[in-house]
Amino acid sequence: MSVVARSLVRLYPDAFRERWGAMVEEEAQGAGWKSWPNLIAGIADMWLHPAVWPADSPAQRQRRVATMGITVALAAWFLSHLVAEQGGPLPADGVRGDIMHGCTTLLLLGIALVAPRPRPSLGAAITLLRWAVRRLAAPTVLGTSMVVVVHSGLDPAASPPTLRTAVVVGWWIALGLGAIQIPRIFTGVGAEAVVPPHAGRLRLGVRTLAAASATGGATILGVSVAGGGFHLLAATVGVGLLLLTALCAGTLRDLRDLTAAHHLDGPHA
Repeated sequence: MSVVARSLVRLYPDAFRERWGAMVEEEAQGAGWKSWPNLIAGIADMWLHPAVWPADSPAQRQRRVATMGITVALAAWFLSHLVAEQGGPLPADGVRGDIMHGCTTLLLLGIALVAPRPRPSLGAAITLLRWAVRRLAAPTVLGTSMVVVVHSGLDPAASPPTLRTAVVVGWWIALGLGAIQIPRIFTGVGAEAVVPPHAGRLRLGVRTLAAASATGGATILGVSVAGGGFHLLAATVGVGLLLLTALCAGTLRDLRDLTAAHHLDGPHA
């Protein structure tokens, strides 16, 4: 029992565990297996609300929200790209294509707004480069290898099915790994290398990402159930994008609540 509770507590974010981990584990040990559902729900809730994690400064909290925004943007891009590369149902309608191009533009704008800015120093540049190489080396090598194979004269019609499948799977794994590792660069470099966006720009960026995810999700989900057929992949991606929209909305609410609490506590500080 104690091993399970301890393992579940370790799944909480580091900031949470450092502040309350021992207390939560002690309570879970006392309650036994009955505490497991609450622990699992608490883990999911904490990871979905990075703005409320314990923080030493507003800048640290803003950096976490910025990382969450980059993660949302890359996840939305990956899901949208996954549908577009399947050859249906979006490419059949130019208007739908224009909407998805607009969503991509919003995603890029959102990333530009939420992304932390590198500090103007040689040390910061070296730190960022080191972390980028560390995190992106594997997906870059894998993706480059797939491109080399494709441009080496591979004939899709004549090549063995296993080779074609391996190239496609390898390419998507490279894209997925890249989408996962890019946010980890910003979580690793710390305040000595990057400056988080100020609160106003951060909120605008998260709103922009929410608009992109909502528009893309509604478009893809609507297309997936329109007409005579049902496109399972498109429907799944559409729901996923709408869930990302809900994540952005929850983060905006957390930021608003934190700002209100700060104003209330300010006079007493």
